[in-house]
Amino acid sequence: MKRVHKDLTSAAFVLAFSAPLFGCPSDGPSTDDRLPYRDEWQTVADVDFVHTSADGIEIGTISIGGRLTNDNFANRGDVIVNFDGPANKILIEMRRFTQTTSQDAADIDFENLSLWAFNSSLGRPQDQDPEDDCVASGWQSSCEIRVYYDGLSQLSRAGADLRVTLPPDYRYELSVETEDNVADDDYFNRGDVCISNLFATADVTPQSGNVWVSMNPNTTPTPTCSDEEIARCENWTNDDGMGNDVPAPWDPTCGCINHGSLDIGNRDSSASNITVDVPTALWASIRAENTGEMQSSAGDHCEAVVELPNVEYDATGNDFPWQVSAASNYPGEPAVSGAGYFVKLESSECGPVAHTDSPDEFVGLGNGDEQESEERGNIRICNGCITQSCDELIP
Repeated sequence: MKRVHKDLTSAAFVLAFSAPLFGCPSDGPSTDDRLPYRDEWQTVADVDFVHTSADGIEIGTISIGGRLTNDNFANRGDVIVNFDGPANKILIEMRRFTQTTSQDAADIDFENLSLWAFNSSLGRPQDQDPEDDCVASGWQSSCEIRVYYDGLSQLSRAGADLRVTLPPDYRYELSVETEDNVADDDYFNRGDVCISNLFATADVTPQSGNVWVSMNPNTTPTPTCSDEEIARCENWTNDDGMGNDVPAPWDPTCGCINHGSLDIGNRDSSASNITVDVPTALWASIRAENTGEMQSSAGDHCEAVVELPNVEYDATGNDFPWQVSAASNYPGEPAVSGAGYFVKLESSECGPVAHTDSPDEFVGLGNGDEQESEERGNIRICNGCITQSCDELIP
């Protein structure tokens, strides 16, 4: 990858994303005494997840993670979503972390961090309607998976990684959001995201963590349509005006036009590497770009690349190495140009990002400048390029 001259770990960047804000909760002892701690993965929910019934869609959306809200509910860590679980079940695991003076003190922080899973506005669990409890009362559409801190306000260095296992036949909407754990200059623990075997619509919002998404090899342009509906659209014919039926795959009148999408975009002034593994036969429209201001300046840049067969590049949107606008496996007219499964990927910056991936890699107090750094902001769309599992990519 190419290097750029803008340093996203400069003083201004660190102040923007690392320094505690006035009014944030006190984390106890001085920073000179703190070390990072992280516990093991713990199962916090293993319940039924009946997303489709004879009556239709039962669970149309699921949300995982989120930003600090009302001084609480921030996971500030990694999010893993695997679509390889048993039918009609959801498994939720948490791996809590904090920075404090001892394992005993860390255990106290861990006890105060728990799963919040409700179909309601964010608030204390004890204040929620029991019918909105997605664990005790059954999983519902629009349930949120969040991290809750039992205290006046969440400690600025405490949060949890989330790992969610869903059935492979879930076809509807998934939303994932996370933040970095960067309250301490010596421990920039970025919130990475990994999704495996995706056969649905997904929206992913990291801060400056990296993102990997591998799609199910059988993903279709319209994930919510039945196999029969898809076959009808693929084999659609139209009268050519002379009494002949001619092939017209994915004609807009075929009755199945609810196209899926994957939208990944990090926050302003943040850089993420994004890798998406796409099936070679999928009809997809692709837009990928690094939108950082420095991209238009002289020098080296981050890149957006497509490594797929059957790609046709659009007339516009391919003027620079950091942007791509293309279609893969477009079936031709009368199918709508620019339709199909829509893959939209954006990184808002390009530059070096310092990171420490686990407490075992902690560089020590006062040694923040020694943290490993890599260029982030590169985007890759490919097939067969993600060869590791999410647990291997995010250990």
